[in-house]
Amino acid sequence: MTIKLKICGISTISDILELSKMNIDYLGFVTDTISKRYVKDEFINIAKKISEKPIVSVKVNGKISELIEKAKYADLLQIHRVLSDSELEELNSYDKRIILYVPASEKYLAYLNKAIRYSDMILLDSPKKGVQIDLNFARKIAKEYDVGIGGGININNIDKVIEIDPKWIDISSGVETYPGKKDTQKVIEIVRRVKV
Repeated sequence: MTIKLKICGISTISDILELSKMNIDYLGFVTDTISKRYVKDEFINIAKKISEKPIVSVKVNGKISELIEKAKYADLLQIHRVLSDSELEELNSYDKRIILYVPASEKYLAYLNKAIRYSDMILLDSPKKGVQIDLNFARKIAKEYDVGIGGGININNIDKVIEIDPKWIDISSGVETYPGKKDTQKVIEIVRRVKV
């Protein structure tokens, strides 16, 4: 199975144009003001006009109905927080494709088992921002579930992540010059290794 690749935290038109030429499966845009990679929801509409790649709107805060509405231009909505049972259930009311974040920690195994009933795209990511995911824990989970892996992935550890054979890999800061600006050479190298 070929591992899919999502490059996230894109905030420039030049990066959309460059990344769209590469063998990348999803382009991610953080449309929540909580992030230093924040772009306005309208930026997604621009991205859709200049790229044929599936576009992901990443949100953290807000009611589910608001998140869905604000992500109307995106192909997928990634909700990057743990949802309550009622919020998970509410997802059934919409036909938007959703990526659900699950913290890579033993204490969230019950949540993982719930989340997989509501989405076919689960992102196992570090519970702490800027900290590399526990690769041993990710390996254990990826043996049982089709999950994506994110959290501190870069050129120095990408081969270890590939060995885990996740469904997809999500990379943001590991391929940046500065927050929101991607380093084309780093992305090219990541693509070369992932898409063998």
